[in-house]
Amino acid sequence: MHKFIRLVAAATPALLLSLNACLPYTVGSTAQTVPAGETAKTTSWYFIPNGVAAPDDSIAAPLYGADYEYRRGLDATSDIGFRILPAGITMDYKRRIGSDFRATSTAFAFMTGGGIVNGGEHFLMQGTLIASGNPYATVTPYGGVRAMHVVPITQGAVRDKPTIGAFGGLQIGDAAFTIRPELGVYYDHSALGLRRGDLIFVPAFTLGRGKSRDIRQSRGGSPDWAAPAARRPVPAAGVIPRPLPIGLPSKG
Repeated sequence: MHKFIRLVAAATPALLLSLNACLPYTVGSTAQTVPAGETAKTTSWYFIPNGVAAPDDSIAAPLYGADYEYRRGLDATSDIGFRILPAGITMDYKRRIGSDFRATSTAFAFMTGGGIVNGGEHFLMQGTLIASGNPYATVTPYGGVRAMHVVPITQGAVRDKPTIGAFGGLQIGDAAFTIRPELGVYYDHSALGLRRGDLIFVPAFTLGRGKSRDIRQSRGGSPDWAAPAARRPVPAAGVIPRPLPIGLPSKG
């Protein structure tokens, strides 16, 4: 017990500034992009079992973390996201790829971006490939690969090897409210020597809430481009539409 307490006390400063807690391991997003002009906000909680273990200690301590993400739709096939990490901030650009961009089709996308992490000690570069199913289904699978690398930008900051791995998850719910359980598996060398192994598992879940346009479509309504026509009144069979009045007096 005393050994575990010493380990946690020694690791506490590293939790804020180490490479193990400050990278965006959790994707928490499908390949679909946010509709143009709209926003989406999500919060991800992740857990890394055996995240910290000193070389001369047999007891490992887990790492916990939470990321907050804000995404804004740019056009029909791209959006931009801002993510707040425990000790940093990142920005990324997502774009759909392929030839079928229907809202309900299987989607493929790439994400690329960067940011400042590890308490301002490193510049992060990242790239991600994502594939996902119909986002308006009750359960939508998604997955892909992600690569990250940090470059020291302050004197004395450690150098590290690239981090690369795969992730997969499920989007459960409709566009009004979703929960996305996810598991990531990464090769992540600890430059500070806080782990004995380089393979980590990152279970996580992400909560998100959609906007009115997404909610309407997920509940069987018409997509946004068809909304004006869908709202036009349709006369019943055999009923002749009443003509609009002509020659209304103008305002004097």
